[in-house]
Amino acid sequence: MPVSMGAKGQADFTQPIELMMDCHRRIENFLEVLQRVVKRYGRDQLDDEGRAALETALNYFAQAAPRHTADEEESLFPRMRQCSQAQVRQAMAEIDTLESDHRKAEAAHARVDEVGRAWLESGRLDARDRDELEALLTDMTATYARHIRIEDQQIFVLAAQTLEAQELQQVGREMKERRA
Repeated sequence: MPVSMGAKGQADFTQPIELMMDCHRRIENFLEVLQRVVKRYGRDQLDDEGRAALETALNYFAQAAPRHTADEEESLFPRMRQCSQAQVRQAMAEIDTLESDHRKAEAAHARVDEVGRAWLESGRLDARDRDELEALLTDMTATYARHIRIEDQQIFVLAAQTLEAQELQQVGREMKERRA
């Protein structure tokens, strides 16, 4: 079960909107990895391949996903809130919902991480934990699908159209600083 970290030709910090969209692809990928690991190994002992895939996905969500949330909530969304254009003002309710999704995802990720780390330690997953992981991952996948669709197709497009180039450059610099 090889885990791909990224594709060639990804955006960089000079293209913050595109980079955030690339991050969405990684989120989708690692959710899928977690689901495949639970499906394949949830009733059996983890082997080296399953252990590596599980640990890589858990580490991604523990380390990279919080930075992505900060990119949106600390860099992009505040700049959009300062924009006076009518179409951005209309999008504020969507942004509030997206931030609420972030809180929900953080709680779910914390529980997935807790169960996943225990699984890594023991090598086995009991039926109750397996069922809980399956339910959490199913819910997270649905939430992220809607969330990512709104961001990729509406919010990010709107940000690219309405924010000034220097604002977007600053978003990129802030993203880079978070990862330094």
